[in-house]
Amino acid sequence: MRGNIFGAMGSRLGTALHTGMFSTSLNTNSILSQNIYASMINTVLISFALGIIAWLFAVLLKIESIGIVEFVLISMIGGIISSVFVLLITVGVAVMGYKRDWDIDNISAPIITAAGDMVTLPALFLAIILIGNESSALHNILFILFAILAVLNIIVIIVSKLDNMKRIIYESIPVLLLAGVMSTAAGIIINSKLENFIAFPALLVMVPLFLEKNNALGGILTSRLSTMLHTGLFNPGMLPGKEILPNVLLIYIYSIVIFPLVGVMAFAVSLLMEIETPGLNIMVFISTTAGFIAVAIVNVIGYYIALFTYKLRLDPDNHCIPMMSSIIDTFSAVCLVGMIMVVGLI
Repeated sequence: MRGNIFGAMGSRLGTALHTGMFSTSLNTNSILSQNIYASMINTVLISFALGIIAWLFAVLLKIESIGIVEFVLISMIGGIISSVFVLLITVGVAVMGYKRDWDIDNISAPIITAAGDMVTLPALFLAIILIGNESSALHNILFILFAILAVLNIIVIIVSKLDNMKRIIYESIPVLLLAGVMSTAAGIIINSKLENFIAFPALLVMVPLFLEKNNALGGILTSRLSTMLHTGLFNPGMLPGKEILPNVLLIYIYSIVIFPLVGVMAFAVSLLMEIETPGLNIMVFISTTAGFIAVAIVNVIGYYIALFTYKLRLDPDNHCIPMMSSIIDTFSAVCLVGMIMVVGLI
């Protein structure tokens, strides 16, 4: 979810750079400041909500788990800690791009996606260690304090006169909640085959690498399309025009290099960890074939998400990356598990 929140922020800042509206000023009314405020408020509200959603999924699927209080505490603590680091990276990329005249549409999504994955998991593990799995009075007090914090953030949204910040939040919250639910589906797909992965644990090593690279490619595409929409570089129609072709080809070119490397890296890490692998050739074949299939889906979905958000007069920067990320997680998981099944490993 850090990638969704701050990937969208990176996309908005990229658009601001292209339209000449970006500055490094931290004045309350500046584009940068309002994006920072919006992203941190989104972090608090979405982290609180995701804790509840995770608990609901556990209850509905009859999975033995911790209580709702602990779910929320872990989500909030892990989310806030990781968000501070990812926020600094997002702002750093934007400022560096501004000073060096970079096109951050090409670099923000991969960096933010990778940073989100690298920081969020350790932050969640830290939160789990701090909270534990036993309920206590302290947990209840912290839960109440976080609930108050969430309510205060809602009040800030209502009374604030920062129109840009309010629009970002109003447009982002529904799609981020939907993205959280959809991303859970990817976890369920992987979890449903978890026992089958035991024979070759190296395949589990491939999963986060594979999903992260697909998210990065989807982020690049949607960031570029959002900027093109804002700057009027193409008039969206039901079928992509010729001006879209270079962007689609760019994603395919990236994938030719990236997905074989995913298999190689997963294999190398597995060797270092001394865990069972099905072999380098098979792992590269799985990652490359599943990756190409997923990229085809990424290109189609990316275009139509940008199209329909624009047609609905919504800001593509607020919707494209969160929706793409959640959809990509689900379809990428299906492609990867499907290809593993095709080669007969599960």
